Amino acid sequence: MSQVQQTARLYWIDAEIRAHRYPNATRVARHFEVTPRTAFADVRHLRDDLHAPGRTHRDRGWYYTDPTYMLPFLALSEPEALSLRRSLRVAEEYLSETEAEAVGLLLERLAPQLGQDDAAESLSGAIHLAPQIVVDAALLQACRQAVRDRQRLWFRYWSAHKDEISERPINPYRVHYFRGEPHLIAWSENDDSVRQFFLPRVLDWHLIGEERAFVVRPDFDIDAYLRRALGAQHGEEPIALRVRFSPYQSRWIRERRYHNSQHNEEQMDGGLIMTMQVSGHDEICRWLQSFGAEVEVLEPDALRSAMAETAQKMLKIYATDRK
Repeated sequence: MSQVQQTARLYWIDAEIRAHRYPNATRVARHFEVTPRTAFADVRHLRDDLHAPGRTHRDRGWYYTDPTYMLPFLALSEPEALSLRRSLRVAEEYLSETEAEAVGLLLERLAPQLGQDDAAESLSGAIHLAPQIVVDAALLQACRQAVRDRQRLWFRYWSAHKDEISERPINPYRVHYFRGEPHLIAWSENDDSVRQFFLPRVLDWHLIGEERAFVVRPDFDIDAYLRRALGAQHGEEPIALRVRFSPYQSRWIRERRYHNSQHNEEQMDGGLIMTMQVSGHDEICRWLQSFGAEVEVLEPDALRSAMAETAQKMLKIYATDRK
């Protein structure tokens, strides 16, 4: 209760200062029926913990030396504070070193309102992150600058799919994170199409020319592009996927929505048939393979053949006794 009361006093003091009414300990004590000592403690908290640029005018009262200062939001319930604290901790892990430092500073400043971390909230316990991806902070900065200023970018890029290195100028459209992994969506001048580049595979880079060197293609819709994918791969045209899940696997499939175009059709035996319009052939294959023999691809034929080929390779591996 005392923390809620202090929050009310801090908001009142802040509002009085912004209205140029120069509050002081006597006025706070009288308005809230507290002691002047409590009022002085509030001001010290405002200055020392919330980093308010507060000063005292000898004849008038308290004021800010920086009128742009914003009082942080203080009226958080315990569940809200817990959620915000965990979110900021996750952000520290996902962002670049420079941005993580800024989040860390924010956590430090909000510590009186967010409470303290405990063992149950450790990121290795309550929160599970994707494997750490290391990206040069200067590369991230260059990509963001290129997106912001419409500046062309050149880089050397290793393609894991083709296992080859290429050099290409690109027009960066968006830095996109998928499960904490950074990708750059850009117009590739070599391919004359939109491509997606996984930033840890960029070997070298530099900005090209002046700002506003390109414009985003008017027929390109970033939201539609991102909606195509099942996961991280967005570039290919969507395919009409139709698969049958066994009654056993369907117990878990019903609980989740994997794509915004997903439609589940219940079957008499307790299984279900799932249909969706989704892009990323290789990614779709890997996802379906994770279900083993509990899924069957019905359409398209090319994907069914690819799954059958993989099954034959696995059969060949496991049909041979280990020596």
